[in-house]
Amino acid sequence: MGEMNRIGRWFVNSGNARRSARILDTLGTALQLPPSSRVLELGAGRGGLSALLYERYRPGRLVVTDFDPAQVESARASLSARFAPLPAAVELRQVDAMALPFEDASFECVVAMAMLHHVEAHHFDYRNRPKALAEIRRVLSPRGVLAFSEFSRTEEMRRTLIDLGFTPLFEKSGRRGRVLALFRSPG
Repeated sequence: MGEMNRIGRWFVNSGNARRSARILDTLGTALQLPPSSRVLELGAGRGGLSALLYERYRPGRLVVTDFDPAQVESARASLSARFAPLPAAVELRQVDAMALPFEDASFECVVAMAMLHHVEAHHFDYRNRPKALAEIRRVLSPRGVLAFSEFSRTEEMRRTLIDLGFTPLFEKSGRRGRVLALFRSPG
């Protein structure tokens, strides 16, 4: 996993706001977060979904992350411009999804939209995702939720999550094998 090149960043960030709104609309009432909730977004890119998560749910803490420091700075600029000033509840950090620098049970919700394949050397590998999913489980509070979308190795991811004790709450399959899902952690 590494920093993206300029073309990769453009591809990830183009259409981000529209795609983010569709994701939250599709999840609808399946994703319910109280205003005091602690939310971790992995692979935030420019922060389009981060802004919508903050506006819709007003979490007590929203940690916006990406592995690529350039994406973190892009999200910081975008969110600062949108909210002017950046809300105190919003924190931006560069993190590795396979070694999350947070204490156990730190979040009620983890959001990972179209990013888990980025922990692999090649997007269709399935070597590192189990470790990233175990890290997500570690930082989720009991009965916390993981909202994710992914396009590769989705059935393996589903099996790994169930093996980790997660319960599926919502799953929707889309074009080209893309899955949008919400899973509850054990507890």
